[in-house]
Amino acid sequence: MTQVPTFQEIVSSHGHTCPGIALGYKIAVVAAEWSGDETNISVVSNTTRCPLDALRTTFDLKKHPERLTVNDINKSNFILTKPNGSKLIIEEVPGSKVKNAEGDALRQKMKDGKASVEEIARFDEIQKAMLQQMIDTPNEKLFTCRTE
Repeated sequence: MTQVPTFQEIVSSHGHTCPGIALGYKIAVVAAEWSGDETNISVVSNTTRCPLDALRTTFDLKKHPERLTVNDINKSNFILTKPNGSKLIIEEVPGSKVKNAEGDALRQKMKDGKASVEEIARFDEIQKAMLQQMIDTPNEKLFTCRTE
């Protein structure tokens, strides 16, 4: 079976821990199970968001960019294809993205360089809670899979 990197390896490759990379890790585990022993997987992604990095790492797409096509329409939908033409289609369940208005406001303050130390700490707390929520949510509530 395709070797799934550990969550920490995927986080390291991505650069930070967030709910999106947790979603990506869950998607990567399912994709690796589907791929079996085949490692030459091509991916079409409809997002540049965080979940894509988990697939990049799992299927070594950084070393093989020719196997990755990105159509950035901001939807976490992926089509994985084996050399024999079989496909796995993964689509994010609409409305399943973990959101937090306070966290969004704090992210913007941080981006603008106006967040206090306390606000940065609060943002980290929110991110950890959202990450845990993503980890605890069953896959079927986050994304659907079908094969062709």
